[in-house]
Amino acid sequence: MRCPDCQHQQKYKDGTRCAHCGYAFTLRKKTDGISDYALRQIIHRLSENDLHCFTRIQLLLEICRYWRKQNTALTVVAVVLAMIVGGVIWSITKWKLWIGLVLMGLLIGAALLLRRKQARSLPLKKAGDLLKKYRNAHPISGLADGQAFIERSIEVVDQDFYYAPERILVVERDDLADVLIRNRFHLSAKVVVVSRTGYPAPIFAACQGFLTRHPVTPVQVLHDASLSGFALSAQLAADPQWQFARDQLVDLGLSRSTLHDKTRLPWLPRSVTSDGDLSSNHDAMLRDGRRVPVDCIPPKPLLNLLATAVIAGSLALPLAKAGHTDFDIEADYG
Repeated sequence: MRCPDCQHQQKYKDGTRCAHCGYAFTLRKKTDGISDYALRQIIHRLSENDLHCFTRIQLLLEICRYWRKQNTALTVVAVVLAMIVGGVIWSITKWKLWIGLVLMGLLIGAALLLRRKQARSLPLKKAGDLLKKYRNAHPISGLADGQAFIERSIEVVDQDFYYAPERILVVERDDLADVLIRNRFHLSAKVVVVSRTGYPAPIFAACQGFLTRHPVTPVQVLHDASLSGFALSAQLAADPQWQFARDQLVDLGLSRSTLHDKTRLPWLPRSVTSDGDLSSNHDAMLRDGRRVPVDCIPPKPLLNLLATAVIAGSLALPLAKAGHTDFDIEADYG
């Protein structure tokens, strides 16, 4: 085990505390499929060395991506072993060449089928359980949970906000409001960020007066690609607490048109206590109540996409790379 704090290496039998600095190990690669060191590296890459905050969904998907890469490496090893085993059995038993080739093909086929099944699965429940265990011992400061501005208030400097916003952005979840505000997206894009529930409360209260004084300010609605998300603008228009904005609501996406044909997207269940799928069968996923979350890509690419979207009036997911069928969530962190 490698300590993520001091890089000291020690064996599991030597204890679950680092002999050098006292760090408490919570994960074991052999049983959990990931180590403390690997998870810390994932967090550093996701946050760009603590420059960006991120949501739980973003972190869970990165953990799943890590496992997919591990499975790919194991598949390559399995294919090589299948070729060796097939060749050895053929040479020892003196079978005909075609028998050895058939056996080799069966072993390779089994390895590839297993890889295909694992490549399409998003083991969110396992990732969530491991993340909970890790956080109990090591809080993650960059994780946005939708509660950052409940205990502490946000000061609204003057009646028109000090950064002269040009639009209001309504997001579907409180943690999305958290991650955008903590990453200072509201300043760089000149938008007021608030969730559909009216979080953060001081910002929501200020929005009402701001829109009264500036009635032509667009109120853009950002949501997941889901049946409930597609209906969010209509729901807000019928919501009594959003009546002040009903005439200015503009659907920003994700819309149905962003679900690219033949591209496998990360579809999450209603609850992340269940597993998700990478699937290109978008209609079936929607009927099953699943969703492609807005935050299915890392923080920096998401902020860049949103900065373009609020100006263009529509959010679009990045296309898969040429020759690939999977949605590219492995964004460049450089």
